Amino acid sequence: MPGMTAELITWLHEQIDADEAATADQPPESWLPEGLTPDNPLAALYAPARAITTKRDLLTAWRDPEHADPGDHDALRSDWAVRVLALTSYSDRPGYRAEWAPDDE
Repeated sequence: MPGMTAELITWLHEQIDADEAATADQPPESWLPEGLTPDNPLAALYAPARAITTKRDLLTAWRDPEHADPGDHDALRSDWAVRVLALTSYSDRPGYRAEWAPDDE
């Protein structure tokens, strides 16, 4: 796939770091859906740290397929998963390149 470069990976790490910094001091009420309280067991599903960890895990799996979940090994090993992460999470941010979008195939 053209355009898959170390620049994309570096840029994604920067975006994830920015997300982590932006959410570090936010109270749970700021990211919970209306009606859900921090003491509800479902609240953990909405924690920004959970999404950040998942994104970091995806990049780790891309770099080293041995760390990928066996059920998702093929998807994580491909560039496609990284490209989808960039497109769906960060395409509205400065620095995103259209050439990083996944192919339609």
